[in-house]
Amino acid sequence: MLYKGMMASMLALTMAGTAFAQDIVVEDQDAHEEMIVVSAMRVSAGGAQDINHFRSIALEENEMPRPESLTVEGLLGQHDLNLPLARECRQLLCLATESMAQGLPTRPHDRLFVGLGFTSNVEAATWQREPLNLVAVVDKSGSMSGEPLTLVKQALTQIANQMTDKDRMSIILYGDRSHVWLNPTAMKGNRADILAAIAGIESSGSTNMEEGLEVGFKTAHADAPGFRGTTRVMLFTDEQPNVGATDASSFMGMAKAGADAGIGMTTIGVGVQYDGTLARQIGSVSGGNLFFVEDEERVAKLFGEELDTMVSAIAHDIHITMTPVKGYAISGVFGVPDALMEQGRDGAVSITVPTAFFSNQAGGIFVALGKESGRDNLPAISLSPSEPLMTVALDYRAAHNGKRAKDELTVAPPAAGTPSAPLAKAHVLVDQYLTMRDASLAYHRDGKVKEAHRLLSGLKARLAPFTEEEMEQEHQLVAAMLDKAALMSGYEGEVSAELRKGLLDGEWVVRNVEGVSDISRGDRLQFDSEDKEMVTLRDRPRRGLEQEDSEAFAFDPDALRLTLPDSKMVLKVKSMGDRVRLRRSDVDGNVQIDLVRVNGS
Repeated sequence: MLYKGMMASMLALTMAGTAFAQDIVVEDQDAHEEMIVVSAMRVSAGGAQDINHFRSIALEENEMPRPESLTVEGLLGQHDLNLPLARECRQLLCLATESMAQGLPTRPHDRLFVGLGFTSNVEAATWQREPLNLVAVVDKSGSMSGEPLTLVKQALTQIANQMTDKDRMSIILYGDRSHVWLNPTAMKGNRADILAAIAGIESSGSTNMEEGLEVGFKTAHADAPGFRGTTRVMLFTDEQPNVGATDASSFMGMAKAGADAGIGMTTIGVGVQYDGTLARQIGSVSGGNLFFVEDEERVAKLFGEELDTMVSAIAHDIHITMTPVKGYAISGVFGVPDALMEQGRDGAVSITVPTAFFSNQAGGIFVALGKESGRDNLPAISLSPSEPLMTVALDYRAAHNGKRAKDELTVAPPAAGTPSAPLAKAHVLVDQYLTMRDASLAYHRDGKVKEAHRLLSGLKARLAPFTEEEMEQEHQLVAAMLDKAALMSGYEGEVSAELRKGLLDGEWVVRNVEGVSDISRGDRLQFDSEDKEMVTLRDRPRRGLEQEDSEAFAFDPDALRLTLPDSKMVLKVKSMGDRVRLRRSDVDGNVQIDLVRVNGS
């Protein structure tokens, strides 16, 4: 059972900072219980909790990830943004804030950056999650064969080993048909049987996610009333769900019906063709959250460190209304999808966060402020430290008893000196999100690879001062994206040796050829650096030539030199993004082959 103070920690989307004295109106009587904490539980909003799919494209596949798989919520969710508290929290839920001057290159008209967050009197050292009734819905279709299903079984095994005797688990499998693989089974006395059931899962069949979820939610609805604790469906899949449909039998319809009955859903993507639409839709459903696992290390870390918190919702229907002082306007909100925001009167913006969860990473909602409309050619309003910058009101429904509570405060202008480290980090993370999004759009949508390179070069420099270990993953991500942009821009000197190794990989069309008799304009060349083989596909083979043949090649990425032993040629390679020139000029004559990369190769 969640103890009374527990719901306090709700949504510790956490932030803190300078705030004025405030009047607190609390309707939840449980919230009157005072409790001074040494270290409060961290909390974050539901929805996307990472951008690991976006990362894997850049780091594992050496490609420029697409903007559709990037969300600011997911990026922020991978960092602890626990702002310092300006006041002692003695109630169920407290609001906190901090502001700073803004300097986002992609948003030059913004003036101020505000962090909003929550804290509580829930003591981290004594908190325990409720007993868990977990209904695992597993995609075992043919596409899950191999590593994806291995990762799912590793995750389920780790979950089963971490669950307590008060917990229970059931497993639903779906492929071309859906069925209960393991009936709801108590952990106490049955752990070995549950582990054996997990080990026995095998891949086969086509995919029918909706039928699998239907069986899963039916099992959860039937079992939940007799279980004293939390019932949660956990979906494991490599498929992109159809989140556009909202009828009762659809992915979203069942998720919403489950939420109405108090049954949340966690989605675990395993190689899923993930995009931001999925994250935004799951984030809009009460009790929903989303994670992506790309390898065994991530599975071990995610479930080893976050299982208890990812299944522990602490508040629902969280409403936040922000009203800026006259002269300023809210120009951007980062940390929740657009669909969860509404414009109100007097410049107010309201946010609805469907669910907040306990978390190892304190999350946040961040707000950009600019000059009010009509003041474009006027100076920004100056505020003294005693004047409010913005008022913020909060109300929410506690997950454990359904009672509502409120909090409100006024936000002060930026204090003298530097902002706290967490707020400064949040500021650069929002900068990172905006710049990576724009760079990905320039690369994929506009075909402006040099613009992508310019944007990422600037971002790399702005990230440089942030040297803590937690930021290393961001340095690696931006470096990998910059590496790809440099390669495709023809800036060989900036490209890493690792990426240069595959510079020729893929399929190319011959656009111009001189000094070679067995290759013609329109032919295609395919390079595979792993097999060290070049395949020639001739468009209109001349007499005596095959339509297709192959020969071995060697490529020196440092000297940018291609060696074709069978053809007795050594060619210098010049990269120009999606074009490559192979050239030789010596006593044996001139050779020049101009290639253009085939889209998608």
